Amino acid sequence: MKIARFLTTPLLLGVLATAVAAQTFPITNFEAYPAPSASGAVMFRHPSFSGSTGLYIDTSPAPNNTSQVVTDVAFSGTKSLRVNWRFLSTDPPTGRSRWLRLTTFNATDLPNPTLDFGHALRFRIYVPSDTPDFYVTLGVRETNSTAPIGGNGGTTGGIEFLGATVVRGTGPDAPEGKLITAKNQWVEVVFNIPVEPVRRFAGTTANGILEVSRGVLEQLAFTPLDPNTLGPYVVYLDDFEQVAVWSVSGNVVLKDFDGDVTQVPVTVELRQGGNVVRTAILSLDANGNYTIPAVLPGTYDIAFKASHWLRVVVSGVTVEGSNVTGVNVALTNGDIDGDNEVTLLDFGALVAAFGAMPGDANWNASADLDGDMEVTLLDFGILVQNFGAVGDE
Repeated sequence: MKIARFLTTPLLLGVLATAVAAQTFPITNFEAYPAPSASGAVMFRHPSFSGSTGLYIDTSPAPNNTSQVVTDVAFSGTKSLRVNWRFLSTDPPTGRSRWLRLTTFNATDLPNPTLDFGHALRFRIYVPSDTPDFYVTLGVRETNSTAPIGGNGGTTGGIEFLGATVVRGTGPDAPEGKLITAKNQWVEVVFNIPVEPVRRFAGTTANGILEVSRGVLEQLAFTPLDPNTLGPYVVYLDDFEQVAVWSVSGNVVLKDFDGDVTQVPVTVELRQGGNVVRTAILSLDANGNYTIPAVLPGTYDIAFKASHWLRVVVSGVTVEGSNVTGVNVALTNGDIDGDNEVTLLDFGALVAAFGAMPGDANWNASADLDGDMEVTLLDFGILVQNFGAVGDE
């Protein structure tokens, strides 16, 4: 039975082909392969294949250890890749934790698919209702491949985890990447490779830094939310592709400020449909210029907020096919308490810090509105001038 396509809000919230308008580079939708395929033959090996995690996987009965193209459900077309596994009840070795390393290592079809580390990787995942929740993390091998996207990029080089901020165990192993909880619907998983956190996994050259521009999709790592939940786990994967990403740049004016703007971090939120899909901290240059790297194609409302300035939202910024420039904002000064309004609360904070300099007991850097390293009547004048102002939501 084919289940109709269903997209949710993007999680966590990315063969060389002719690029479409948004520049996507297909890797596979599994339509070219027979169904059912031999287990472990197409792109991903069977779950117990990896020496890193095979000791955790129940290999009997056989359905608990398969990776094969099927026609059960599909995001597009009629086929997807179904992965079945179950963890053994035997406790892992001391300092280790259960997880599954689903590797592409020298599969018969579509082995070691090349990725451009300057693009995002995007795929779809479908999880039946009786499968426990888990984290999924991308593992890439730094082969410095010259093959086209999706082509065999080889098996030599260190392996890094992308998208995981935490790893369990001492391996390191069991990475906690993107949490998958949605059931009975297709959801989109994006690893925006240029801006994902990187953690070392294996190999003498692995160091938690992507040091080459291209490599391979070496693995997807599945880590159970509850390390004691054995399964069974059933996961369907479909429509692997890379998506080109672009930068957004412009200028931020920090009004009524004479200090060093390079020392003022600016928090930016990229919003879609009222949801924050990405948060970044911008560092301005001496002229207030900034760049947001690796933005996925789409239309965004972009919110800018600095410590004692009011938020400004620029609506309807469309990113598609090229870098976006000229997204400029001017931020109003005086929000000492950071609540996005200039009110009596800010006046009270300024009074409390009045006359203070760094090192004084009552020093408050946010009350130094003009950035001259002293809270004086000049700061009071800025607050009076902007009193009652409210920032964008």
